[in-house]
Formats: sequence, C-alpha cells, structure tokens
Amino acid sequence: MLPIIDKGIRLVDAAKVFPGGKRTLERWTALYKESGEEGLEPKSTRPRSQPNETPIRIKERIIELRQDTKLCAKKINYKLKKENISVSDRLVGKVIKTEGLVRKYRIRKLKYKYIKVPLAKGDLVEIDVKYVPDLISGKQYYQFTAIDSASRWRRLEIYDDFGNGTALAFLEKIIAIAPFRVRAVKTDNGSSFTNRYTGY
Repeated sequence: MLPIIDKGIRLVDAAKVFPGGKRTLERWTALYKESGEEGLEPKSTRPRSQPNETPIRIKERIIELRQDTKLCAKKINYKLKKENISVSDRLVGKVIKTEGLVRKYRIRKLKYKYIKVPLAKGDLVEIDVKYVPDLISGKQYYQFTAIDSASRWRRLEIYDDFGNGTALAFLEKIIAIAPFRVRAVKTDNGSSFTNRYTGY
C-alpha cells in the first residue's frame, strides 16, 4: 500500500498487476488511510447480528415463565399468545434447552449380577476349525481343535477337508480319546458343524 499512499504509483496501474483486482486495492487504501496498518488486518466476515433473531425481551419472558411455572414449551407458548407474543412452540423449546432449563429425569440403572457356574471336566468342549496357513505339496489342509473349558485339555488334528463328515469324525475321535466324558460341545455354527445357516 505504501507506494500507492506515497503516490509513487497510481492505483490504476497497480491494479493491472495486482491479482486481487482494483476494488480490493481501493478498499485497502481507504482502510489504510483510516486505521493505518491495523486496518489491513483480516477481519471476520461473520454477521454481527441476525435479522431474524428473537428479541431478547421475548427470550427473557420465556425463561421467566419456565422458572415460575415449570410448564412445557407448548403451554408456555399458550401463555405468551395471551400476552400477544407470537412465537412457535419449537422456538420456546429451543430457548428452554439453550438456557439449560430442561427437565432432568432420573434413570434407574439396572444392575445385573452374573453368576459364573464352575465347570467340571467335559462339561463344555469348544471345537473350531481354521485353515493351515501355507499349502503343503500344493494342497490346502485344515486344523480342527478341541479345548476343554475347565481343564484346558486340547487336541489338534489335521484334515484335507472341513466338511460335515470330517467334523463328525473329529468329534467321535475326541469322545473316544478324551480322559473325561464329553457332556456338551460348543462351536461357532460354521458350515462344518451345522447347515442351519447355509440354506440347506
């Protein structure tokens, strides 16, 4: 701005090389003459007032009625209409919420007491199947695993498929070799163990 203010260069000539345009230079020149360098500081373009903002007196009246009567937004608006104040129910509710005058309801928290039943050996045996990570001689193999939830006894077997027949054969082997009686089996409901979720 200094060359323009000191008349070292004309504003019209500066506007030819200035990417912001002539109007910006004119505005900056006026601000510089009025406030100096401080006038060139960027200012917020946010509007200072909202033309449709609710008058402060109406807001204060809504707050007064809420504090005195504890009524809901609809009933407060009914009282305001008797005072020739026309606003919407939504506006009344918004003012109440903004001022933190909403009702705080007590929520009863339910406390559940979980009882962990101790398991004996064989009460629950978990069975799962997973892919063997790498191919062996170009063929995919599958690992069936059985773990007893109580004793953590486990047995692993490798098969070349994971169909229902293989799962049954693995279960029969576990029942035969386990050092306890298998009373219940837990699976992830995969297609190896049940067809209920595959559409068959």
